[in-house]
Amino acid sequence: MSKYVNIIYKYKTILKVILVVSIILSIIGIFKMKMNTDFALFSTNNSKYQARLDDLNDSFGNLDQIIVVVEHDDFTLSEQTDLYNIQRKLETVNEVLQIQGVAPLNVNVNGSITPFLSTSTELLETYYSSFAEFSPLVLLDGTYYSTFTIFIGESFNTQEVNEIENLLDEYSFDYYITGDTYSQSKISEYILKILLILPPLTLLTILVVFRWQMKAIKPTLFSVIPAGIGSLWTFGLVGWLGNEVSILTAVVPIFIIVIGSADGLHFMSHYQDSKLEKLDTKTALKKTLTIVGIPMIVTTLTSMVGFLSLLSMKTDSIYDLAVFGAVGILLAGFATWIVLPLILSHEINVLPKKIKPSKFNIERPFKALRGVPSFIIIILIFTVASFTIRNINNEFSLLMVYKDSTEVATNASKVQEINGGSIPFFVSIDLGDDPISLEEKNLIDLYAQELMELDEVTKVINPYRIFDIMFQQQASGEIPNDQILENMYNQLKLDDTNTIHNLINQEDNKVRLLVFSTDLDNQTLQTIEDYTNTKENMSITGVQFLLMELNTSIGMMQLNSIILAIGLVMLMLLFTLRNIKVAVISILPILITVLALYGFLGLSGIPLNITTVMIFSITIGVGIDYAVHFSSVYQYYKKLGHTSNEAVDFSFKNSSRPIITNALGISLGLSIMMLSPLTIHLNVSILMWVSMIVSVFVTLTFLPTILAKLKE
Repeated sequence: MSKYVNIIYKYKTILKVILVVSIILSIIGIFKMKMNTDFALFSTNNSKYQARLDDLNDSFGNLDQIIVVVEHDDFTLSEQTDLYNIQRKLETVNEVLQIQGVAPLNVNVNGSITPFLSTSTELLETYYSSFAEFSPLVLLDGTYYSTFTIFIGESFNTQEVNEIENLLDEYSFDYYITGDTYSQSKISEYILKILLILPPLTLLTILVVFRWQMKAIKPTLFSVIPAGIGSLWTFGLVGWLGNEVSILTAVVPIFIIVIGSADGLHFMSHYQDSKLEKLDTKTALKKTLTIVGIPMIVTTLTSMVGFLSLLSMKTDSIYDLAVFGAVGILLAGFATWIVLPLILSHEINVLPKKIKPSKFNIERPFKALRGVPSFIIIILIFTVASFTIRNINNEFSLLMVYKDSTEVATNASKVQEINGGSIPFFVSIDLGDDPISLEEKNLIDLYAQELMELDEVTKVINPYRIFDIMFQQQASGEIPNDQILENMYNQLKLDDTNTIHNLINQEDNKVRLLVFSTDLDNQTLQTIEDYTNTKENMSITGVQFLLMELNTSIGMMQLNSIILAIGLVMLMLLFTLRNIKVAVISILPILITVLALYGFLGLSGIPLNITTVMIFSITIGVGIDYAVHFSSVYQYYKKLGHTSNEAVDFSFKNSSRPIITNALGISLGLSIMMLSPLTIHLNVSILMWVSMIVSVFVTLTFLPTILAKLKE
C-alpha cells in the first residue's frame, strides 16, 4: 500500500482537478436524466400479454384515456354552466383528442338536436338515465357525479395533467382523476421528489449514526463523502448514457449511500486508531489501507454480487436496478480509495477533542445471547417461518404502488365507487364475419352479459350498446335489421375522434370490450381470463395482466436469484477465508436471514413481488460482510495460536461494534424511504430492518457459538 499512497501524494493536484471535473460533469448528467413511468416495464420478457396489447394497438389504435369525475351537490343551471365551461376548457388542452363528457355542445333528445345549455337540467337527467352504464351523470347517495372521459395522444404527459388540474381548481367542485396515464404522470412527480429529498435525508441520518461511532464531526463527514460522490457519479453516468429512471431505480442513490458508506466508516475508524498511535499522516494512511484495503475490496464485491444476482430475473424492470446498484457500489468503493486519502493528505485533525468511555455497552446483549439462547431463538425463527411462509402472496398491481393517503390512491378508490371501475382491461374478439351485423352484435352482447355475470366484473363497455342507445332515442324496441345498424355505424364513423374506431375494426372483423373488475388481485384477473379461455375467438390483456404474469413467475425467479447470490458469495468466502469449514459456517447467518425474511413476509402480509424481491439478494450481498469480517478476525487470532474460544472473544471485541454500527446505519438510512409516497418503498425499508436485525443477531450470537465449538 506504500506505493499507492505515494502515488496519491505525487499526483495530488491532478487527482483533485479530475475529481472536481468529474463531479461537475456528473451534475450536468443528472439534469439529462429521463424518467420511465410506464408500468409495462414490469412485464416479463417475451410476455404474451404484451404481444396481445401490441396487436390490439395495431388493430384499434391507442386507447389511452384518463377519467375526470366532478362532484357537485346539486344539478341546477349554475352547475350545468360550470360543467359546460369545464368541458370546453378541457378540449383546449394539448394532446386531448376527444372528450366524452357530461356537457357536449349539443345533445340529441327525443330525436331533436338541442344545445346543451338550452336543455333543462330535468330533461338532461332523464336523457342521461337512458345511457345506463354509459351515463356521464350519476346520482349516488344524494350527490351528483359528472364524468369526463378524456382520450389522449401519445405525447400527453405531466404538463397536460397539471394543466387539467389547474383548470379544475378554478371551480369550487371536488374532483377525482384516474387512469394509467394519470398514475404514470404522478409517478414522475414522486420520482423527482424521491431523488431530490430522500438521498440528502439519508446522508443526514447516516451522519448522525456515524457520529456516535466516530466521536467527532470531521471524520464523520469524511466517512460518507465517498458514498455521496459514488451516488453522484452513478446517476450522472445514467444521464449521460441516456438511461431512464423508474420507480425502482429511483431508490438506488439511497442504497449506494447506506451500503457504500460502510467502507468510509471502516477507513476512518482505523485511520483514527493509527493517529492515536502518534503516526504521521502518510504512515497512518499506509497502515490504514494495509488493514482495511483487502476487506474493503471484498465487501464491495459481495455487495455488488447481491445486486448483480438480480440479473437472473427475466424482467427489464429489475435489470436497471441491478446494474445501477452494482455500478454505484463499485464507484462508491473506488471513491473511498481516492477521495479519503486526498482529503486526509492535507494534515486534517480527525481525532475527537475528548474520548469519553461509552456509558451504554451496545454489544453486551448480543454477548449474553451466545450459546443456548441463540439456538433457542434460531429454532423459534425456523418454527414461525415454517407456519407463516405458506401465507406469502405474490400480489402487485398498479394501485399497490401508492400509499392509501396519496392523491392517486384516493382518486382511484372514488372513481371505482362511482364509475364501477378505474382501470380497464381489454378483451379482443375475432369474428368470422362482418362485425356490423345483428348476428355478430347478438354474439358480442351475449359475451358481455356473461362477463357481467361474473362476481369479479363490475362493468363492461360494449360498443354495441351505443347502437342500442342511439336507436332507443329515435324509436322503440330492438334494432330490426343490418341496414339500420350499418347506417348508425356509418353515422358514428363520420366523427374521426369517436371511440367507435377504437372498439370496432370492420376491416379485420375484430371487436374490443373494456372490462372493469372489483379489484386487481391475481385471482380476480385469473377468473376473468378463465372465462375468456372458454371462447376460441377471445383473448384478454392490459397492463395489470402484464403484472399478473410477473407475479405468478416471481417465486421461481426469486429462488434462482437467491441460489446465484449465495453461490457467488460462497465462492468469495472460500477465496477470502481459505477454509471450507469456516466458510460453510459463515454462510449460515445469511441462510437463516433469508428464511426469516420469507417467514416475515407470510406473517406481515407484505407481498413477495418485483419490488420486495430485491431485498433478498441485497441482504445476501450486504449481510455476508458481517460474517466475513467476524470470521476473518477469528482466523487471524487462530493463526496467532489462540484457542477457538479465545479467538471468538477477540473477534467479538474487535468486530461487534463496527458491525452493529454499520447495520444500524443501513437500517436507519433506509428508514428514510418510509417518507416516500410509494408503498413499495415503505415495504423495502421494513424488510431491510428485519434482514439487518436477524443477520447481525445471528452473526454475533449463533456464529461465534458454532466457531467456538470447532476443534483446535
